[in-house]
Amino acid sequence: MLNEEKILEALEYALPVTLFDVTDSTNLRLKEMCRSGDTRVQLLCADHQTAGRGRLGRSFLSPEKTGVYMSLLLPLPKDDLPLTIRAAVAVCRAVEEVTGKHLLIKWVNDLFLNRKKVCGILAEGVEDMAVLGIGLNVKMPRGGFPGVPVAGALEAEEDREALIGRISFHVLKTLEEEKGSILSFYRERMLLTGKEITFMHSGQEKNARVVGVDDKGGLVVQTAQGMEILRTGEVSIGSSQVSAFE
Repeated sequence: MLNEEKILEALEYALPVTLFDVTDSTNLRLKEMCRSGDTRVQLLCADHQTAGRGRLGRSFLSPEKTGVYMSLLLPLPKDDLPLTIRAAVAVCRAVEEVTGKHLLIKWVNDLFLNRKKVCGILAEGVEDMAVLGIGLNVKMPRGGFPGVPVAGALEAEEDREALIGRISFHVLKTLEEEKGSILSFYRERMLLTGKEITFMHSGQEKNARVVGVDDKGGLVVQTAQGMEILRTGEVSIGSSQVSAFE
């Protein structure tokens, strides 16, 4: 079972914390609590999820005692920079601070280490608040991640409580930080800049070269038809460019 005292020690904020040994989804549980009237800024974590959720309706495998499965109930950002951009930066900072490992960001909010995805982020609105879910693979589970060849883990020795606490700390800090500072960090860690990608637009697959990230967190791409800015969606990179994930 996760230790609340250790989390709060690393967090440095007096934040309400709810811990589950097992739950279906930390995002779902926190949304229920918010709808029931508990709208405090708070943290909810589980040692194991039975129905972890990712972006675009995907599942997020959450085996016990190997990962960080956490959700924060937060106020909506005061500017136009998406919470997921802030969270990606916060996780990178926290992981480097705790473990020394240098993560890279695949737009919008997938985090990679050694060509493998180690973290996913999901933000959802509820009652004029935001629920921010973060799933971070700390250790490889026995048998790995079946059917998900891109999935990897930090393989860090540090306590998961330290990671939970520092991730929460850095997420809260980014809510107060100037977006220019956040974007500067995000752009430095972006692994797609200059790479050829494919993406879906109006039901059709399109090819493009990534130019960068604009001031609202959109992906700026050059297509055969001209410059476009992607605000949502999924992008993929060809196998010939796997060095982008190093």
